[in-house]
Amino acid sequence: MVPETQYYHHGPVHIAGGTLPNAVTAYRVHGDPRNPCIVFPTCYGARLDDQYYLVGQGKALDPTKYFVVTFATFSNGESSSPSNTPAPNDGPYFPKITYQDNIRAQHAVLTKGLGVQKIFCVVGFSMGGQQAYHWAIMYPDLVERFVCICGSARTSPHNQCFLEGPKAALLNSRDYEFGHYKAPPVQGIRAFSRVYSAWAYGQTWFRQHGYLLNGKYADMESWIKGEWENSYLDWDANDMITLMNTWGQGNIALINDGGDLEKALKSIKAKGLIMPAKTDLYFPPEDSEIEVAHLPNAKLVVIDTVWGHMAGGAANEKDTQFIQDQLIEFLKFPTCYGARLDSQYYLVGEDKALDPRKYFIVTFALFSNGESSSPSNTPAPHNGPYFPKVTHIDNVRAQHAVLTKKLDVKKVYCVLGHSMGGQQSYHWAIMYPDLVERFICICGSARTSPHNKCFLEGPKAALVASRDFEFGHYKTPPQQGIRAFGRVYSAWAYGQTWYRQHGYLFDGKYANLEAFLRGRWEAGFLTWDANDMLTLFDTWATADISLVRDGGDYEKALKSIKVKGLIMPSKTDLYFPWSRSILNEIEVSHLPNAKLVIIDTVWGHVAGGGASEKDAQFLQTQIRNFLN
Repeated sequence: MVPETQYYHHGPVHIAGGTLPNAVTAYRVHGDPRNPCIVFPTCYGARLDDQYYLVGQGKALDPTKYFVVTFATFSNGESSSPSNTPAPNDGPYFPKITYQDNIRAQHAVLTKGLGVQKIFCVVGFSMGGQQAYHWAIMYPDLVERFVCICGSARTSPHNQCFLEGPKAALLNSRDYEFGHYKAPPVQGIRAFSRVYSAWAYGQTWFRQHGYLLNGKYADMESWIKGEWENSYLDWDANDMITLMNTWGQGNIALINDGGDLEKALKSIKAKGLIMPAKTDLYFPPEDSEIEVAHLPNAKLVVIDTVWGHMAGGAANEKDTQFIQDQLIEFLKFPTCYGARLDSQYYLVGEDKALDPRKYFIVTFALFSNGESSSPSNTPAPHNGPYFPKVTHIDNVRAQHAVLTKKLDVKKVYCVLGHSMGGQQSYHWAIMYPDLVERFICICGSARTSPHNKCFLEGPKAALVASRDFEFGHYKTPPQQGIRAFGRVYSAWAYGQTWYRQHGYLFDGKYANLEAFLRGRWEAGFLTWDANDMLTLFDTWATADISLVRDGGDYEKALKSIKVKGLIMPSKTDLYFPWSRSILNEIEVSHLPNAKLVIIDTVWGHVAGGGASEKDAQFLQTQIRNFLN
């Protein structure tokens, strides 16, 4: 059921064009406010009802996983607009509004009205994407991630020039009457729509007669009238002009950096996903490429489509599904256990230890992580709880097939992994000794110890015993069980000293321990499938290189490894401990050609996964030295 629109009354608000005596922001909330917050503002020509192509159970912005707040942009007819503001600020007298004004108002709703202390992600299409950029630079300590779909950090000169066309058609129409019309200026609105329509799609789309919409329209004229003129005839003309003026003035460089766009982009700390459409005529992918080159922590994903700008706004199922998939992947929470391919980049990249300019780097997703074959993505009869047992040996055999059969790799210079990935590196070294030259195990082991297995039983039990897990046959995500799983796991991931030093506050990111548990651990695992989590745990628990060919003789297996090894435990790891009885004497002492380097840290197990900059830099240095 669609929630009711709510209205936040700000009182007097100072904006770019003066003051709105009684500014109002329209918004809707979806889901539990205890979940990670996602902000989703509207684009040009959109109202709150138009946001549901991405919002809903099973969609990227799933209210069962996130607290989703959708905002109506000023001048869209729902929030304060020329059409709904009383005199003397009504109609053509409505003051100039910028993106900054919108974001400040939305911020007030979130922090004062809804009590939000952290925004997990701001997502937006077109003007909404431009707002996502503005959120990231205006409130860097509040926003963790942002997604800009078919938008930009600054409205380009060409984009501004395009906007002048539809505006001119409306402003100069005979019935617009300088904004003082008594009846809707139908001629002007129709002219506006005709000018706009040619810009919204790619040329190839028109060449392929996409405007017929699979028989919905007989010809281009009926499409222009039915799809474009009619859609804007229910809009107020002054709203259309004022909203377009906000769009035309978009520029994050004017907030803190005196117009220096490169400087502004480089200052953005939040993780970004920038998704232009390949055939967008006014937010072209070239602009996004330039922006991403200056963003410290952003990924560019181009929507390969003929649908132009409209690809980002639910114009067709294929592109919408692509956007959903990219969003779902981007919003996943990377942890040491259950990491996905996106979480590998703390070590991979130019000038990092694993530099693609020096090495051919292949990152693999473990079976059951949701990307490779898993309970969640395997069809019946092997889906869900019926997914078969998978071992590290199975994973390494499959990876070997990819390398040798698909990629034609003849020699593996090094296998590197953290946690379960480190266990795999051990397995690689013993399963393919003639292929592998070196291996690195970070916060892992050659065999899962009895204590480690006992630890794993705790989170598993919390999930399996929950009333909503239903023996793995759940119809909706078993939130209670997943939340319990996250809480049990959280105490194991960091060292006791880290907790003693209040590391869980993350320099003010979280207000207290409870906020940390909800925001980082419960929320993190709520993006995972419960059966995937359990099957992956079982792979972890059964790790043992001595079962490959040595009949359980652990010492014999270790001594048989001839390749050069680097073993890097964390000093404060609670389940892959570095103590002499576990690694130094038992593992490293039996390895013929390995070096032990201890990560001196309070961050526990997660130190090996890029959790802190200091530890990540230490890892980079040690790996570089080992590979040279």
